[in-house]
Amino acid sequence: MGNKVQFHVGDWVQGETWDKQRIYGYVIKIENPEDITKVYIVESVNKELEGRMIRVLSKSLQLVPEQAPAEAALEQLIDIALLTKDEEWFGQLLKQLKELRTQYS
Repeated sequence: MGNKVQFHVGDWVQGETWDKQRIYGYVIKIENPEDITKVYIVESVNKELEGRMIRVLSKSLQLVPEQAPAEAALEQLIDIALLTKDEEWFGQLLKQLKELRTQYS
């Protein structure tokens, strides 16, 4: 892991605690010095950590790659784009939906 990524409050991260327990959560605070990040744990191999805020060495974390919305979510967003008559957004969403359907067909 050992990276030099600059984290920001709200970033979704994954990594390991000092005792090598896998964690997944989001950044609550960047501690001073900046090599410590306070993370709210959403999921972990250690279920006792879930729902807690812990301090983690920044070098043991990495950003979680952004994921495209699922098909059902895209369909709902398309409905909203139609209701708001936002043609540009509708086109973008429709393109994403087509790409998603061809990817998994």
